[in-house]
Amino acid sequence: MNNKNLDNLITDRTVADITAGTRTKKGYYNVEDIRRVNSYIQYLSDELGLNLTVNDVVLGQSLTKNEMQAIINNVNAIRVAWYVAKDTPQTPLPFNWNFTKANDIEKILKALDEFYQSVQIDKLYSGTFRAGSQIKFRGAQQQ
Repeated sequence: MNNKNLDNLITDRTVADITAGTRTKKGYYNVEDIRRVNSYIQYLSDELGLNLTVNDVVLGQSLTKNEMQAIINNVNAIRVAWYVAKDTPQTPLPFNWNFTKANDIEKILKALDEFYQSVQIDKLYSGTFRAGSQIKFRGAQQQ
């Protein structure tokens, strides 16, 4: 990945993160979170050739339902174009946003990227075999 924000997905927010007295930075959903999610969406869109559009968020402005719907639509577009594991959460609806839905969006993006990266790595190990060539399989011990 080219963007350092892409390595910082937050998928483990808990009730303690949002509870007064124990609230943590993860308990606040703010412009940094939206930018991180949009960065990931843009990255996957570019890699998969989807030409999705992400909206830039401005500090101090409230996130509208339409802007949240655009994020959800982009995540769904990537899901349709790519593969997701059966245990990947369903894309949440854009209203009544909470820490579970925030976790799910970032889990989905993480799962999509992990599979994409896996395919890219597997491409390095596949190709045309020919007689007399040495084949090195992933995980095989060097002799």
